[in-house]
Amino acid sequence: MRDHARERGKAEFARVADDVLRERFPGPPTRGGGGTPTTATFRSLTKDFQTGIDAYVWLVGQFCDYQKGCLEKYEAMRKERRPDVKGRHFAKNPKDLFAKDSSRTGDSSFYVVVSSGWYADKNLSHDGKFAVLVQLSYVCGLAYAIDWDFRVTGATDELMQRQTLVVMARRLLEDFLAS
Repeated sequence: MRDHARERGKAEFARVADDVLRERFPGPPTRGGGGTPTTATFRSLTKDFQTGIDAYVWLVGQFCDYQKGCLEKYEAMRKERRPDVKGRHFAKNPKDLFAKDSSRTGDSSFYVVVSSGWYADKNLSHDGKFAVLVQLSYVCGLAYAIDWDFRVTGATDELMQRQTLVVMARRLLEDFLAS
């Protein structure tokens, strides 16, 4: 039933069927696919979220409130630098988020409204969300660990390494510019 609902683009029915399956046939906990508590900070405001996607969406909204038009600028820069990439992270129409032949197109379980009529692809790893946030913060003129933060409880080694490298790169740049 779940697969049938997905094939027909009925994301809500697919979620209900999936919930029933998980309840009736609980398996061992898996890595990924479940909510991971995440703390997000924007300037002086810190909020705790039950999932990384909720924290991601909140931060994107904060960036948009801080810098009007940042999603347009972000997508224009991304398209200019990577014209071969078929999908997008943000779009005014959810169908534009994914390649034309993608099975994700039209499936609302893969996207979420983020700000002012914009949609975001939400099928990203925590590391992927962080990478997009770093890029978006660059467009907004904000700095990671100074203006904003994204802390995932039980973060992967890859995410923690990336966060450490971003802070280190900023410090190296500051040292270089100060000399």
